[in-house]
Amino acid sequence: MTMPNLPTAYTFYQSNIDAALVEAQAAVFRHLEIPLVQELDDKVDHAAWLTRTMRNDSLGDLAVVADIDAFPLSRAGYERIVAMAQGGAVAGLAQVANHKNPDHIYAAPMFLAARRDVYKAAGAPEMRRTERSDVAQILTLQAEEAGLPIGLIYPKFCIQPRWSLAQYGVYGIGTFYGENEFFHLFEARRQQSRDLFVAVAEGVIAGHHDFDRYMAILDLVPPKRKKFLGLF
Repeated sequence: MTMPNLPTAYTFYQSNIDAALVEAQAAVFRHLEIPLVQELDDKVDHAAWLTRTMRNDSLGDLAVVADIDAFPLSRAGYERIVAMAQGGAVAGLAQVANHKNPDHIYAAPMFLAARRDVYKAAGAPEMRRTERSDVAQILTLQAEEAGLPIGLIYPKFCIQPRWSLAQYGVYGIGTFYGENEFFHLFEARRQQSRDLFVAVAEGVIAGHHDFDRYMAILDLVPPKRKKFLGLF
């Protein structure tokens, strides 16, 4: 059963972000009929924006935030992360900070949802980097310490593997999460990466993903298919 009134997702970007990236994200949300607010703010950094947004009770009981280079691949995926959060979990896409704590998997802010009362129960932390955590990781750490549930959606595969995810596998440039439920780009300042983002957005809107095209954009062209006779 689909949710009739989905909560709004909020994303943050600054004026140095390619306009094509911003529009591609907006186009996916429009296509999936998921409300989205993209906030342009050159006066704060990402962590400060996250803290401000999580603490803004006027935005409703549930906070949903995303990176500008991420979007749902399906409405059902968005509904799932919302349901996890409404059920009391700090819900998000799984990530590790390999340069800080490579064994701690946390709900990362490229797509993160939590009730504001759950955020407060975890201490309403500032979402900045700390000695033991990357941006927003402190929310998962403090929620775990408070005995609050964490709901993670793990990577399924990626177009170009780049980093390990503890003992669960790898993620990288162009990562598909869940059962084709979410997409996160990573390294959005590279032109090839931005081209990939736009291509995957077009795939969502068309209802068909062209993975050969995605690999070709990153110069990972698969070998040409050959026809064989017999078994070999």
